[in-house]
This record gives sequence, C-alpha cells and structure tokens, in this order.
Amino acid sequence: MAPVRDPSTLSNYDAWRTKHTTANLKLDFSEKRLHGSVVIELESQTNKASTEIVLDSSFVDVSSIKLNSSPSKWEIKDRIDPLGSPVHVSVPGGAAKGDVVKLEIELATTDKCTALQWLTPAQTSNKKAPFMFSQCQAIHARSIFPCQDTPDVKSTYDFNITSPHVVVASGVSVGTEALTAEKLYKFEQKVPIPSYLFALASGDIAMASIGRCSAVATGPNELAASKWELEDDMDRFLDAAEKIVFPYKWGEYNVLILPPSFPYGGW
Repeated sequence: MAPVRDPSTLSNYDAWRTKHTTANLKLDFSEKRLHGSVVIELESQTNKASTEIVLDSSFVDVSSIKLNSSPSKWEIKDRIDPLGSPVHVSVPGGAAKGDVVKLEIELATTDKCTALQWLTPAQTSNKKAPFMFSQCQAIHARSIFPCQDTPDVKSTYDFNITSPHVVVASGVSVGTEALTAEKLYKFEQKVPIPSYLFALASGDIAMASIGRCSAVATGPNELAASKWELEDDMDRFLDAAEKIVFPYKWGEYNVLILPPSFPYGGW
C-alpha cells in the first residue's frame, strides 16, 4: 500500500477505508451537545496485515465501541495537538482484503467540540428558538464523532437526527417521523463525500423552492428575501456548471442561509 499522504489525519486509512456512515444523533439544546451512535462500515485494504482500526477523534466522549455487533477492545490514545486523540480499535485476526467490518460507536459531543456552534434565541432574527449549526471544515468532523477525517476518504451517509426543531443536513431528505415533542429527521447522501462536508443545522427553519432541484432554508423572517435573491439564478448557475463538468449528481442543490450572527465563511 502507498503511505498515507495526509499529514492532518492520525487514522490508518491505508489499511481501512470508510465506505458508509450512519449517524444516529439527538440534539440536546439545553446541554449544547449531540449524543447517540455512529455506525461506520470500513473495508479492509490489506490481507490480514492490520489488526486494528485507527480513527481520528477530538474531545469526543466515547462510551462504547462494538465491532460487528460484539464488544471490542478499544482505547483512546493521548492527545496530539492539533490533531486530536486517535481511537484504536482491535480487529482480532485482521481481515481479508475487501472484507467489510462495522463499528458501532456510542458517543456524545462535549463543550470543547470545535465543529458545532450553538446560538441562543436572542442571536436569531425572530428570537423564538435556539439554533445549532456545524462547520466541519477543515478537520473538525472528528470532534463530532470518530472518523477518518481526511478528504482522501469519501463515504456515503445516512442521517437519523432527532431534534425539537427543524433539521437540515448534507443529504437528501427521505422523511420525518413524529415522536413526542421532537421529530426524527432522515436524510441520505448516496454520493460519497469527505468528512469535512458532513453538515447539520437545526432551529426555527423555513424552506422555499428556488429551482428545479433546489430549495433555500433559513429563518422565517429571511425566507422571502432569500427566495427573491436566489430563485432567478439558481437553475442558470447549475446549467452553466453542468456544461463545464457533468450533470449534477447529488439530487438536490439546496442553500442554507444562517442567522445574522453567523460569524464567518460559508456552509
């Protein structure tokens, strides 16, 4: 195998590659954290050579890890700033090249999570609900869940996100389920994406169509202005891009307009 070429990951992605990730997470606005489980399916890249999987993590509270539904031997190593604390999971006997194993990781984010920002209702326009958004670029996905946090690795995703407020994610919505005072929001990302594109937002969010496969999501106070700003150009933007490269493959091209207190960059 070629040596790992990304100096910003501690994972052994030369030996294992993430193929699919399922995030089963609940938003706790009072504690300002996510908790639940993440299931990672990894494919062996070698023949019996690697008897452990190493994942990136940073300030994540991991309570248990199962390997193929069975309790596993695992350890979080000492922190190496700024890369975090690698998680080592034993794979007894290794695996044949091409074999896929599943890791089920029970976890919670902490107050040191660098990927999540939690806004109070006062920081939103209508001041009715709190707001949470993620920013995983460049190497902050590892502070939400242990992963191979490198653009060299791309994974498909399932999102199962429970929240008392509307959720959007970097996938295509496949429905919601009403619970008690909360709802379960489900999304699929069938095109493999790197970990830094894992994205969530939740709050008082309204949506409107702005094109043949596009919608804008934002606060109710900003919806009309955001729709006006984008709807005349979104399809033309996609048409121009498709002429240069290839037909758009991600199903939906949606835009999230964050609250005015959003401090930097894009989502």
